Amino acid sequence: MKNSIVAIATVAIYGSALFIFDQGRQRPIGDGGSTIQGDVDSEVAGRAVHANGWIEGRFEAVELRARISEQITGVHIERGQRVSANEELISLDAASFIKERDLAAAMHCEALARKNRIENGFRDSEIETARQEFLAANARKLGIEKVYLRTQRLVEQGAESHQRLDDLDAEMAMLRALTLAAQGRLDTHQQPPREDDIMLADAVVRAAKARLDLAQIQLDRTRIVAPFDGQVLAVDAKLGELTGPDDNRPLVVLADTSTQRAVAEVDEFDVLSVQLGQKCQISADAAPGVIARGKIVEIEPRMQPKQRFAHRAGERNDTFSRRVWIDLDAKIELPIGLPVNVSIAID
Repeated sequence: MKNSIVAIATVAIYGSALFIFDQGRQRPIGDGGSTIQGDVDSEVAGRAVHANGWIEGRFEAVELRARISEQITGVHIERGQRVSANEELISLDAASFIKERDLAAAMHCEALARKNRIENGFRDSEIETARQEFLAANARKLGIEKVYLRTQRLVEQGAESHQRLDDLDAEMAMLRALTLAAQGRLDTHQQPPREDDIMLADAVVRAAKARLDLAQIQLDRTRIVAPFDGQVLAVDAKLGELTGPDDNRPLVVLADTSTQRAVAEVDEFDVLSVQLGQKCQISADAAPGVIARGKIVEIEPRMQPKQRFAHRAGERNDTFSRRVWIDLDAKIELPIGLPVNVSIAID
């Protein structure tokens, strides 16, 4: 009998606790008195889901790091400064990369010149020179052939030695070969460029251009620029310091604060009650009442372990949550990362 009474009392206490917890999570928006922006709108009053959140810019802050290992030579920004897209934020030592770019540019120019020379063919003066060389070689060949014939008759008459005839025969063979070489050189100069020569020259040009582009990319990486218009949230760069892609800390943290959003982590017990377009009220411990209103414009398609905690009594730390993004109705300037309490009207 005693055990039954204890069991009934335990169930009653547990049920009361669950009822109180559920009422704490889902209570009418606006409870608690006045607000900064006025009284609670009648159209958003009713049952609500409450979630912890924080203030973000148009999207989450971006951490910028160096993509090459070099020494910092310039820091052009300060914390809190507003910057424009492509504005230089941090400069790295670029001396060696400039030389690499200049070398690649020279090699590209050389490859282009070789290709143009092949496509244009030989100059008229070079063709004429080859023709004259052929004529000269042919004239020498004809002259030695005549000498050979006269010497051959003299040998037959016994007036000349056979050695002389053999020497002339060797010289005549050499001049014939030189004449053929000159003829071939002239023909080559007069013919259009071959297709394979053009293809080879074009491939060399493309390779040189790719090398130049790579050198320019490496040089551009010595300038860390803003990817968008935004505000500098943090700067952790010092002149003379060596940085690189393996550095754990970002050099610059940048956020687009042109518009601000609230990001809330909705508890797993409430995720099926949250939908796009639902109206929200934002409050913070830093100010009394409602500091902003908005509506849900994006819902994360997956659940994740809860990452943000309000450190309140009875808060569950081992649950899953789903992020929602809330566009604020009015343009306000709140600190990025400010912890806020979000009330989402679900009725």
